[in-house]
Amino acid sequence: MKNVLMIMLALLVMGTSLAFANVEATGEGPNKDQALVSAMRRAVEQGVGTYIKSSTTVVDSTLVDDKILSHSKGYVTSYKIIKEGKTDDGYSVTISAKVDDRLIKDDINALTILRKSVGNPRILVAFSKKGEGAAALKNKDFIDEIYNGIVESLTDKQFRVVDKSSAEKFAQQVAATHEIDVDLNQAAAFGLKFNAEYTLLYSVSGEIVEGAVGKGVKLRIKTQLIDNTRSQVVTSKMIEQISNGKTIENALEKAARDGGKKIVNPMIEVIQKNWMDMQQNGTPYTVVIDGVEDAEEIGKFTSLFEKFPLVSDAKEVESGGGKTTFETTYKGKRDQLDRDILRAAKELEWTLKKVRAEGARSTWKKQ
Repeated sequence: MKNVLMIMLALLVMGTSLAFANVEATGEGPNKDQALVSAMRRAVEQGVGTYIKSSTTVVDSTLVDDKILSHSKGYVTSYKIIKEGKTDDGYSVTISAKVDDRLIKDDINALTILRKSVGNPRILVAFSKKGEGAAALKNKDFIDEIYNGIVESLTDKQFRVVDKSSAEKFAQQVAATHEIDVDLNQAAAFGLKFNAEYTLLYSVSGEIVEGAVGKGVKLRIKTQLIDNTRSQVVTSKMIEQISNGKTIENALEKAARDGGKKIVNPMIEVIQKNWMDMQQNGTPYTVVIDGVEDAEEIGKFTSLFEKFPLVSDAKEVESGGGKTTFETTYKGKRDQLDRDILRAAKELEWTLKKVRAEGARSTWKKQ
């Protein structure tokens, strides 16, 4: 029995020592506090790097940076300052820190599982003819090359893209109404129609330069990334792309395709970060129920709806005239939300029909 206890104790000590790593790291900053935070981050970076190198885990670097390294203090269980002092740029601190490698490993695995389970969002890529720019570019056949460059970069990163014919219908609609810059609900509603979580809307302007030997063009490509569920612009980008060719058409096609790739790459990181945040924390939605006068029935609906696992919160914010407005935080896609609304209604033997959907707001009528 004594030997068994000794072995168990030894295994416990070994397990504990494997869970924690003693590392030395140096950080710099404008003052001591920020230098210390930087040193902790670098200590954690060593633990992250060691785990990733020894594992088949594949996780986006931006995900590790946002979710792991930004919480470095949580992984450093204790530390001792072994060297500190002022520098030309501020302050430097060197620490001997005890880092919880097991916690890092568990959190990275959890993020990886989440990343794989939610996948990448679906995107509608559409061209806006509004503000096309110089007349010299009109009637030139190069717009498709921008689209091809954008889609190529997105699909290389395993994003799903709405088919081109649907995107062209949206572009025609925008060109006819010119409402997209005034009211983003139009873009959001059209994207949601094709189960796209985001709409990437691009426009182009530029100029043609006549060279002595060849032809040159300068394109300015602007994009807006629209979160369809929230009807909000997530980010906007603009790049310039210069290309030369034997003919204007050659130069335009090259500039367009290269520019399409160039502008979408920095947006991919924004999309992935925004998408992961939505999956982890939930997305705010507004749900309007029309045709239910009884407050008790509304209360029952709310209670049933809140029991679904993807619902983080649901509260009544307005009622009157037979209409009740709810705000809910939902950790899933729009179509999943719709199904849970219908499931809650079925429990109450209601028949609901969705009569309107704009971005993150939907209106349902009791039949």
